[in-house]
Amino acid sequence: MVLCLVIPLGLLVWVLVAVVDVTASETKTVLDDAGVTGTATVVSCEAYTVGSGRSRRTNYDCEARFVFDDRSREPVVIDTVPEVEVGEVFPAVLTPEGDRVLPSGARGVWRAILPVSALPLTFALVAFLTALVTRSRKAIIWTGVVLAAFGAVMIVGIVVGT
Repeated sequence: MVLCLVIPLGLLVWVLVAVVDVTASETKTVLDDAGVTGTATVVSCEAYTVGSGRSRRTNYDCEARFVFDDRSREPVVIDTVPEVEVGEVFPAVLTPEGDRVLPSGARGVWRAILPVSALPLTFALVAFLTALVTRSRKAIIWTGVVLAAFGAVMIVGIVVGT
């Protein structure tokens, strides 16, 4: 019985550490602790299909003209995030690697932390399912409230991040 709880919780913690590690550099970049600031104007977005059958999905490669805040540097055309439209202008930051630009400000922060913010929602869902199994009315109500709160934060994050 104990292993039924320990193994899933261990896996969730492992996923949490992995996601935080992956998103930490992007979050640091969009918070202007790393990278170079400027303004990006989306110049092109090209759609391409990956996979076949049911696993088929469409991805986008977008490029933006990045104008540095430091006007002594020449503008560059570089890769950007796929959640943009041609002609869109947004405050951006060039990654320290110099390979793409990311939105900065609130939009960039929400976009960077969105994968991490999904993890508390996962923990709340596990707690809610556990409460349902134990049939504790009080636990069901409280975990339902927490689950609804995390869900609302996720929806706001998705709206702000895009």
